[in-house]
Amino acid sequence: MVMILVLGLVLYFYNRYRLHMQEAYEPGKFPVLDLNRMPVTASQVKTAKYFLVVVLLFLIQVGFGALLAHYYVEPNSFFGLDWIVKLFPFNIAKSYHLQLVILWVATAWLGMGIYVAPLVGGKEPKRQGVLVDILFWALVALTAGSTVGEWLGAKGYLGNLWFWLGHQGWEYLELGRFWQVLLVIGMAIWLFIVYRAIRSALKKETDKGGLTHLLFYSAIAVPFFYIFAFFFNPTTSFTYADYWRWWIIHLWVEGIFEVFAVVVIGFLMVRMKLVTKESTVRSLLFQLILLLGSGVIGIGHHYYYNGSAEIWIALGAVFSALEVIPLTLLILEAYDQYKMMKDGGQTFPYTSAFRFLVSTAIWNLVGAGVLGYLINLPAVNYFMHGSTLTTAHAHGSMMGVYGMFAIAVLLYTMRNIVKPEQWNDKLLRISCWGLNIGLTGMIVITLLPVGFIQLKHSFDFGFWSARDFSFYQQDTVSLLLWLRMIPDTIFIVAGIMPLVYVIVRSMFHLRKPNVAEEETFE
Repeated sequence: MVMILVLGLVLYFYNRYRLHMQEAYEPGKFPVLDLNRMPVTASQVKTAKYFLVVVLLFLIQVGFGALLAHYYVEPNSFFGLDWIVKLFPFNIAKSYHLQLVILWVATAWLGMGIYVAPLVGGKEPKRQGVLVDILFWALVALTAGSTVGEWLGAKGYLGNLWFWLGHQGWEYLELGRFWQVLLVIGMAIWLFIVYRAIRSALKKETDKGGLTHLLFYSAIAVPFFYIFAFFFNPTTSFTYADYWRWWIIHLWVEGIFEVFAVVVIGFLMVRMKLVTKESTVRSLLFQLILLLGSGVIGIGHHYYYNGSAEIWIALGAVFSALEVIPLTLLILEAYDQYKMMKDGGQTFPYTSAFRFLVSTAIWNLVGAGVLGYLINLPAVNYFMHGSTLTTAHAHGSMMGVYGMFAIAVLLYTMRNIVKPEQWNDKLLRISCWGLNIGLTGMIVITLLPVGFIQLKHSFDFGFWSARDFSFYQQDTVSLLLWLRMIPDTIFIVAGIMPLVYVIVRSMFHLRKPNVAEEETFE
């Protein structure tokens, strides 16, 4: 009832006040985008190594995902290679699979933020490149240190230092407290880098709710909302600690990242003269109200399982279901982006980035919206919380939305700093189809059918029984799990490998900076 009521109100305001991005070009007069004449600064070129790390971490993360998928059918062996099981048992492999996706997605967005900042401010601040290098090596140290620390902590080699240097024992918050501190310091350095570059533009924009200010506010939110990760320690009540853990997962990863994403998309569209600035600001404010308005209370569908009051499973389900509405509206924006890509014709340089933007919007509706709606309804949630249906939603939203968008901004940035004649859109088109087909196959062939079987098993025999390993040994379930090798192979071979090849090759064909420090450009 609430969803239908709010849907009607949202559609009324959306159409009454024309809250969508309006095209800034006339039919047949698509903006000419000449990459050879585009200004490139030293700090922008230095972002290339960020994106190289992104694709390599992506490849490693998916490798651990394939290992996890195999453990469900053969938990004590990996095709006879038992040393792999001893080196990376299930709990460590799962920690790496979950944490690496956050690291490579976040790194892609940090790199893109560094690239965009000089475009906003119109000049390159002094010694900006030095700060970019410092941040890069800090992120490398963080990734390497936390990865080794988690392994040592989970194996019991760190003693009482496990919480600070090892593995905290929480999903999505695996890295030790010391590494969390480094992460926040790194994000603060990134925010400083961005602020230095856009400071002059902020002063020129008198409207504190203007596009540049929205970009800055969303950048501030990235490090600020991670602070909730420090609100608990090893002696904290489980209810209290789990409450703040979900603030990180749902509000930081799925909320603030989403806010930053829609603002950046809007800014880049204006920058390319594809949409009007005024309509973009209206559209962004409307989307942010819907996303955060439904998302903050929507987190509550998890609270019931940490011992909170029963009302949260209802409130959380209702408001989480409302998140489907803004995600659906983003499909309309995606259609506009697809139309712009077609209007640009053969000379449009960002075809690959736009393909991934369209993929992001589709998975926003399907992975985050539809599959999220499926598992959030109280009657379903009660019997399957954390089961394979949750895994289907997690893959569709984390990879489908945040992963696809990270690749989109990666390709947009790399397209501008790589020599135009050395770019390969054909391979990237294969990559886009490979990732989408592979991800769809994982969900449709394995995760959804196993999830529904598990839901019925939980209803018939109890939640504990559906989570027991014997459930996965059933013939039908085992067959579905083995069949996942097909989409996994497509995802890796046709999806990731072409992307990795293009980015690695591009590292040898980067453009030379053509703008000096403190030199003004448009």
